[in-house]
Amino acid sequence: MSAAHLSCDVAVVGAGPAGLAAARAAAEAGARVVCLDAFATPGGQYAMQPTQAESPFAATAPVALGRAAARAAGEAGAQILCGAEVFWGACVPGGFCLSVNHAGRALAVEAKALVVAAGAMERPLPFPGWTLPGVIGAGAAQRLLKTGTGALPLPGKTVLAGSGPFLLAVAQSFAKAGQRLDHFVEMQRPLPADVAKVFARHPGKLAEAARLGLDLRRSGAARHVGHMVTRALGTDRLEAVEIAPLSASGQPVMGRAREIDGVGTLAIGYGFQPVIDLTTALDAAHDFHAALGGWHCRADADGRTTVAGLWAAGETLGIGGAVPAQLSGRIAGAGAARTLGFSAPDVTGATQALGNARAFASALAQLYPPPQGLPVALPEDELICRCEDVTAGDIATAIAEGAHESFAVKTWTRAGMGPCQGRICGAGIAAALAQAGVPADKASYNRAHLPLRPVPLPLVRAAMQAQTEMETRP
Repeated sequence: MSAAHLSCDVAVVGAGPAGLAAARAAAEAGARVVCLDAFATPGGQYAMQPTQAESPFAATAPVALGRAAARAAGEAGAQILCGAEVFWGACVPGGFCLSVNHAGRALAVEAKALVVAAGAMERPLPFPGWTLPGVIGAGAAQRLLKTGTGALPLPGKTVLAGSGPFLLAVAQSFAKAGQRLDHFVEMQRPLPADVAKVFARHPGKLAEAARLGLDLRRSGAARHVGHMVTRALGTDRLEAVEIAPLSASGQPVMGRAREIDGVGTLAIGYGFQPVIDLTTALDAAHDFHAALGGWHCRADADGRTTVAGLWAAGETLGIGGAVPAQLSGRIAGAGAARTLGFSAPDVTGATQALGNARAFASALAQLYPPPQGLPVALPEDELICRCEDVTAGDIATAIAEGAHESFAVKTWTRAGMGPCQGRICGAGIAAALAQAGVPADKASYNRAHLPLRPVPLPLVRAAMQAQTEMETRP
């Protein structure tokens, strides 16, 4: 098997709000652009395209925004390849080589400049019972509602829990889909005065916030504010959820814990984390900021990273939402094209708007600070790394023996060596280190290795052969 070859001026990884904006900006400047996305349709999580025409989400504003953004990028001349999962990236003479699994075939994309707009993924934190069937991420629940049959597959009550404004967006999806939501469990209890200050500075967001609140009421869910999930209970599947109120110090008051019985689905989320596997594979510098979702790619105001020719946009630069993502994508796409000699449009207005949009995202992060430690104490036999069957006790032992960095924990225990490469267990390992007194910026992050995603070996072989040819040609 040999890899197909595609060359371009600017390659964009990700076809969400940031990636589509970057592709459009670079293409409008005259650059040859290839935009790659692993999903079947462009749009990303925010503008996720429903798979059924009769879906209640088909006429929503985010879906329309995604379609319009993809259409505009295509009309500008960008080539959008969906079902194209990037499983490796490398610097080669004259630019970059991306190794891609495109519909089961190896594809090597050669680009003079690269914009990584890989988006974000959920930030799962382990708690007792989190591996039971029926426990899913809040974002996964939203995807199930927006695609496929438009319903959750398991019978029984549904509990939506965790922390952060995204939970309200998921509750809105339940209301829009006409699906039952029984309980809404929010860890934080922001002071009304603090909420009022945020919207006094950003009055344009007030109507959207009001709609989210109304849709939460419309869902009919019983609300438990200032509570958290302390256990998922069941034998071979989820059967009940234990919740407890939080004390003034943020600890669960177990003497007042209660069980919710007859639960089929627990959708839980503690925010998002930037997807940085490709930027780490390319040796770009990264920084840590809890309010931005943790480790994110370092870039200047134009999205230029520490690697020549490499740009980053959207959530890869830190969690901020769809509006900052779209603006940063436009800025990065124009910047990438400009460095190649194309006449890119002026993005001064976008830069100014980006500052305002990020200020709102930062204010929300202060209202809903993502927990950095483990939500509750874990029994020693609770799995943290599912891929390699590494337990909380294994990780605690490694830390006690001197593993005070994520890579050291990985070396001691194999946690993070499985197919997900730490995407699922990384936040849990960092939280365990934080619990032991190692701050996240000292614990660092799990570096990416080939392949970034599970892929058949013949595709890896074919892509690596193509990369070698680019690296060694005269």
